[in-house]
Amino acid sequence: MPDGPDDALWERGKNEMIALAHDLDELHAWVSAQDCLLKRCDCRADRLLRQFLREARVPECIGHSPKLGRATSVIAGHFEPDLSGRGRYVLVDYRNNVEHAVRFHGGWRARLITDAGVEPIYTSHDYPHTPLGDFASDTQDCVDAVAVALGR
Repeated sequence: MPDGPDDALWERGKNEMIALAHDLDELHAWVSAQDCLLKRCDCRADRLLRQFLREARVPECIGHSPKLGRATSVIAGHFEPDLSGRGRYVLVDYRNNVEHAVRFHGGWRARLITDAGVEPIYTSHDYPHTPLGDFASDTQDCVDAVAVALGR
């Protein structure tokens, strides 16, 4: 029995995989565009923060603590030193754990890290008890402060 492009079952399987991949891409796009129902959302709160950072063209990644064994912050800017050997980035965290669900959001704290030291650049009002209803605007305000601190 042939196995390759001339095999009808091979061609059918290939087409089914293409359709499946397309359906998964559409599902991922739909999920990414959904707004959270804040009072019962189990989405990670840093998802919106990272999306806003990307929209502001600020490089970002998740910072992990080997000691705690979990994600502890969002790192905005360039964690690695530049050509001059200087580092300049912002750590954004929430009680040192960014993996909390949106419904547990209590605000952001952002600190600019440079060779000269650590400088606070943003703290949500009433941190760490910022009202959940302020989640979207609070996140945007934090991103705006990060972008300004990094010269964007």
